[in-house]
Amino acid sequence: MTPTTGRRRRSLFAAVAAAALGVLGLAATPAAAQEWRGWNIHAADYPNGVGMDAFTRLVAERTNNRIRMRTFHSAQLGQQDEAIQQMRLGTIDFANFNLSPFNNLAPSTNVVTLPFLFRDVGHMQRAIDGPAGEAIARDLEAIGIVALSWYDAGARSLYTTRPVRAPADLRGMKIRVQTSDLWIDLMRALGANPTPLPFGEVFTSLQSGVIDGAENNWPSYESTRHFEVARFYSTTEHSNVPEVLAVSAQRWRRLNEQERAILRDAARESAAIQRRSWADRERVSRERVVAAGVTVIEIADRAPWAALMEPVYAKYAADARLAELVRAIRGMQ
Repeated sequence: MTPTTGRRRRSLFAAVAAAALGVLGLAATPAAAQEWRGWNIHAADYPNGVGMDAFTRLVAERTNNRIRMRTFHSAQLGQQDEAIQQMRLGTIDFANFNLSPFNNLAPSTNVVTLPFLFRDVGHMQRAIDGPAGEAIARDLEAIGIVALSWYDAGARSLYTTRPVRAPADLRGMKIRVQTSDLWIDLMRALGANPTPLPFGEVFTSLQSGVIDGAENNWPSYESTRHFEVARFYSTTEHSNVPEVLAVSAQRWRRLNEQERAILRDAARESAAIQRRSWADRERVSRERVVAAGVTVIEIADRAPWAALMEPVYAKYAADARLAELVRAIRGMQ
């Protein structure tokens, strides 16, 4: 071997060694931190905000801040319909959504929105943590949204500017509903005039007489101060629709299996926190509006109301898959 050949081989070995060290160094370099944007329609101190903040904190801790999430509370990134579109496009990374606005996008969400389906909160939670949640998660993933866990949203009842004690009292009244065919048909079945409006416009619409009432749970009724302009709350408890904590499928596809497991575990833990916070907030909210002089009309017998829902079930649970899901939920102990 000539001196020149030896020098060439030593240079080649040095180059290979340097390249190997470079690869090892790259592999040892921590993954770049990810900055995620999250959407929440409620204030930070609302149970949903408490749950979401717990979720982001747990994820940051368990990924050593590789995934850093910031939740924009109080609908800072737009109203829910806008946020759903942003989520599907990937410009919002995670969010807590009510399921009703998905009724026209994800068929199985219609089932848990059906009126008078759940006997009580425990029944709803068992269903959404089981067969109902599994069905909905499949439908949501098909439109670009990955469900991680389920939050409580309470039983929804009617609140109005004049007393409502029976379905007949609703005839001709303009009642705000979410943007959903099912909710529109539900109110029509009760004899009301359904009026789809963004949630943020409800107070001024009640105040100005654009609508005569709306429907929601105790904390929403209290926290938005809707009780100041709609002084009658009728405990119809016609719906108990859970909410979803989800991430954009575009973000999800870029995660490894370990990161996905961390997000799922953190989401389930946050749901337990949110549910406890919800139960406390529901009790406090009712006490506050009663103290403020709201008239609570207790609906002891919901059977006359439920009897009017047959056309709604026939339309939205006629599909064999959805009808079977309704039967499964009703048959749960």
